[in-house]
Formats: sequence, structure tokens, C-alpha cells
Amino acid sequence: MPSGSSIPSANALQEGPATVPADLIALAQSGVGIAVASCDANGRPVLGLGVGCRINGQRLFRILLDRRANTQLIEAILGGSAVAATMTSARDHTSFQVKAPQARIAYARPDDLPELDRQQALLCEGLVELGYTAEQAASYAPYADADLVAVEFVPAKVFIQTPGPGAGKEIER
Repeated sequence: MPSGSSIPSANALQEGPATVPADLIALAQSGVGIAVASCDANGRPVLGLGVGCRINGQRLFRILLDRRANTQLIEAILGGSAVAATMTSARDHTSFQVKAPQARIAYARPDDLPELDRQQALLCEGLVELGYTAEQAASYAPYADADLVAVEFVPAKVFIQTPGPGAGKEIER
């Protein structure tokens, strides 16, 4: 199993874990575009593309991504760097970001695949509504089942990122 920094318990986080509102949890699991960021050992930013998100309660985020397409991001996370993930709806640009001081890499689980298929279908539908062809939409976030891994973390902060007034505002605990 992939290894990395362990996920901090609620007591280990300096400010405690953030509570993510239910509407944002639903959004994150509704077929959104997912950007995942960290920094490499030299402090340079590294960006990856998630293909799905699963959330256990309001705490544990599992961002699924293709291992081969995101090697630099995975290396940065395994090196102990902080992580940020931004989820954006293709249909209306509703967006939010979660940040965590550390994360771990885990294998995808068999029960991830049907949920990932559902989320990818919704993402593709949203992109087609915007004018993408079905082929373009299907190639937006490609992955191979055998190469899926999960970035797991407990968010310490949550921010609204929907364009307009209030973008970048932290959601109060």
C-alpha cells in the first residue's frame, strides 16, 4: 500500500479540522473539476488533476487521481507537503477549496469505481452542456482503473472560490 504522512487526528491539528458544509460536500461528489496542489521539496508548486472525490462524513476527503499522470504531486505529498484541493462545477462555476497541512496516498478501493463512474458521467454531461463534444468531455479527466490512487486528508481550512464577491473568503468554523 502506498504510504505517506499519516492523517492528523482532530487533536493533532493546531486549529482543529474544518467542518465542511453539507452543500459543499454534495458539490464535491457531484462530478466537478478537481485541481490538487502541493509543493515539491524545493518549494515549487505542483498541480495535479483529480478525477473524483469521496468524503467520509464531514472530515476525511479522498481525492481520486491517476497515479501515472500525477507523479510529481504524489511525490510532493509523500514528502510531507501541505495539500490544497479546489472543486469547481462546470455548469455554474460554483467553487470551493480545502487545505490541509498534510495528506497520505492510499490505494483506490473497489467501491470507489462505481462512484467514480457516476461522478465522471456527471462531469461529462456538464461539459457537453457548455459546448464540449462528448469526446472532448470524456478526455478531460482520463484515468486507468489500475492506476487510481487516493489522496486522503482532513481539511484544516475551507474557502469559497466561486468567482465574484466573497471569492477567497474562509468559511468560519
